[in-house]
Amino acid sequence: MLSKLVERGERLALHLEPRRGIRLLNLMPPSAIEALQRARFRKTLRLAAERSPFYKEQFRRRGIDVRRIEHPSQLGDFYTTGEDLRAQVDDFKIGRADTVFETTGTTSSEPKRVYFSQAEIDEMGRASAIGLYFLGLRREDTVLSAFDCSFWVSPATARSAFQYIGCFHTEAGKIDPLDFYQRATFYQPTVIFGEPSWILRLSTIAAERGVWPLKFLFAGGENIAESARQLVEETWMAPLYLSYGQTEGFGSMGIECENKDGYHRNDLHFLFELADIDEGGTGELVYTTLTRNVMPLIRYRSTDLTHLVDEPCACGLFARRIAKIQARTDEMVVCGMGNVGPWVFAEVLRNVNGHGADWQAVVRHEGRRDVIELHLEMESPGHQAEMEQAVLCNLRERFADFWKNYQMKLFDFRLVACKPGSLRTGRKLKRVLDQREMALGQIL
Repeated sequence: MLSKLVERGERLALHLEPRRGIRLLNLMPPSAIEALQRARFRKTLRLAAERSPFYKEQFRRRGIDVRRIEHPSQLGDFYTTGEDLRAQVDDFKIGRADTVFETTGTTSSEPKRVYFSQAEIDEMGRASAIGLYFLGLRREDTVLSAFDCSFWVSPATARSAFQYIGCFHTEAGKIDPLDFYQRATFYQPTVIFGEPSWILRLSTIAAERGVWPLKFLFAGGENIAESARQLVEETWMAPLYLSYGQTEGFGSMGIECENKDGYHRNDLHFLFELADIDEGGTGELVYTTLTRNVMPLIRYRSTDLTHLVDEPCACGLFARRIAKIQARTDEMVVCGMGNVGPWVFAEVLRNVNGHGADWQAVVRHEGRRDVIELHLEMESPGHQAEMEQAVLCNLRERFADFWKNYQMKLFDFRLVACKPGSLRTGRKLKRVLDQREMALGQIL
């Protein structure tokens, strides 16, 4: 009975004007939100067990009776992974989809595909509008978005929220920051959306050519160093807020507030847990979707290491938080180059002669951009410049998106010669090493 009352209140709040919706949601005690989550989880679990070949088989093999499950933690060691999605995507789909998005946030060259209905997108958009309204986005604002539109979820996530705010907006796509700057001067946007490395490059241009008043900037899709965030904010004299999300979650899983101390999580549409928690309370973020009927995800492993913050935030928003992401469990790194894993560098080194078997990609942050250093063991470093050109040629021919980012100067690239045997100090060599100081925020 309580969960039904709470659900009615939540539905009402998300259909109200955002200011009134926030006020109503803030009146709900944590126990009421938890009751709503439990009810939605039970519904999602039973729907998946009945209609999804993947979940049906997994539960059968493990002897799980979903009628007895009240919380995801009762599913024991059952989790869903990105590899499951990649290998058995059709077995996850249980309803009619209106659209699909792909994610390159993977250590494989094969993308993960995630399907949604328009009703699900609209539902998530209402929750996203609440978060953006809380940051100050209003109907009278003009928004220019530079999120990449090629199969990526972030433009759709932003668009789904804008319709409920009612603000004027246009999508530039991820064009060259200089081109964006020149066009943006006509619109004089009050809010700019984009990836952190792209926004940093735009800010470098604006620092040289002049700025206009901004209310705030909003970024997602990759990490950013705090020093880089400071440069952006000092240039525009406006805050840069980060969001947390994954394509699998439609990108709208968490959002910073003015305190920038973690991401207020979307507890209305997700149930968050931690797996493999260490002594300090850090574990891998795991989430279950609560309002998805096309491709529900149950205990999906995000590969992000963090902890959950249940204490109230000083900003007063009802939603609890996901702490800043500390690291990833895999070797995929999100940076100015894009979402890169070991397979990317193995591919750009393919057919490049003159190096040994061992290599390591190191991601650094220098000045105003990320630097990718590809460390190669070489018997004779005399052909280093020639090899660097061969690697860049492979990058241009095999990874158009990464090359586009390179041309836009979102990252620098260097080839570093190393002595044979110097990279591998243990049995296993970490292929991608992220050495940046992170603000630890993730996209959509």
